[in-house]
Amino acid sequence: MSTPSETESPLIPGDDEGAVHRRALAREFFASALYVALVLLAALVALPRDRLPTDHAVMATLFGTALGLVLAHFVAFRFAAHFTAEAGRAETPLIQEAVAGLAGGLLVAIIAGIPYVVFDGDDALLGSLIALATLPAIMGGAIARLRGRSRTQSLAAAGHALIAAMVVVYVKDFLGH
Repeated sequence: MSTPSETESPLIPGDDEGAVHRRALAREFFASALYVALVLLAALVALPRDRLPTDHAVMATLFGTALGLVLAHFVAFRFAAHFTAEAGRAETPLIQEAVAGLAGGLLVAIIAGIPYVVFDGDDALLGSLIALATLPAIMGGAIARLRGRSRTQSLAAAGHALIAAMVVVYVKDFLGH
């Protein structure tokens, strides 16, 4: 079995321009998804447990926050792409990367909202927190497996990713929004 080159990925193999572009799309999708997951986790952790807002209000917060984040990123990405483009206009692959980021962030908002469709109040909040916290853990474990680590090492990597995510969330909560 051959080892991927430095520019290859076990997930998206190949050195050709198409593979490089697919890796850029995947990177933008996952980066946006993880970023939105961490911000939504922090927003949910900050909710007052003694007077939880209505489920509708929490879902509006989840989707409003996610939509605001991904749209801000989309606009910033487009401006930066246009600004740094040779002709002053971003090419289609860069716009596709921005759209991949939009998709990743909005998918996370949908995942975070599902518990509010199925459960109410505290149960929905717990389900949403678990769903959002699971995303960085799954990503950490998957990265370890793609790098050839054992299942035990991958589980440890998932645990480290989860701990890192929770530290980020609690620091953000401690410092305020």
